[in-house]
Amino acid sequence: MALGSRVKEAREHRGLTQGELADKIGWSQQALSTLEKRDSKKSAYASPIAKALDIDIDWLMSGTGEMLIKPENKSPSKKPIKYVPVKGSAQMGDQGYWIELDYMGNGGDGYLEVNNASDDAYVIRAVGDSMFPALRSGWYIVFDPKRDPCAGEYVHIVLADGRNMIKEFVSCQHGVLTVISVNGMERMSFNCDDVKVLNPFVEIQPPSRLRDELHVLDNECAEN
Repeated sequence: MALGSRVKEAREHRGLTQGELADKIGWSQQALSTLEKRDSKKSAYASPIAKALDIDIDWLMSGTGEMLIKPENKSPSKKPIKYVPVKGSAQMGDQGYWIELDYMGNGGDGYLEVNNASDDAYVIRAVGDSMFPALRSGWYIVFDPKRDPCAGEYVHIVLADGRNMIKEFVSCQHGVLTVISVNGMERMSFNCDDVKVLNPFVEIQPPSRLRDELHVLDNECAEN
């Protein structure tokens, strides 16, 4: 049996029509039909077809072995673990501010494992109860500078005068940033030219998710 016959056998095993397989590999249905009918022996076609059908490429090229890849021979895709550093603590309240931590290295007060964030993301630890129940004291807020804020999201704001705040974003239009205190009691506006940082939150995590630098290093060593 040559390549074309094995392509047809595998395609039918996967329950695909010629048109469906052709779409997966970027061919026309006519080209795939020609390959199967002429029983071509050209192995250059094998790689994209084997990938599309999730079959063993050696079987497709030579007919040796088994059509289906055994689970133990598949290379599992590993999702990289991303640890985001805790950069400081935010005092909760209308006059809230961000207290810079005194620490060695980039980890600050530890790390959080985050799935949906860029490499520039950072974490602030919430302190105080004035924004309860939206934010609990001791919980961690992940902010991402690479995202644009949307109305209703919490944002980390740094003003030109050095004030750091966590507020609910409303809008930034006509040169004016409008926010609401997280407890919903006060609406505020700032000149956009005075806003040096405006970063939206990605997620909020409990204290149990905190990992110190030692845990991070141990995890990375175990993966390598």
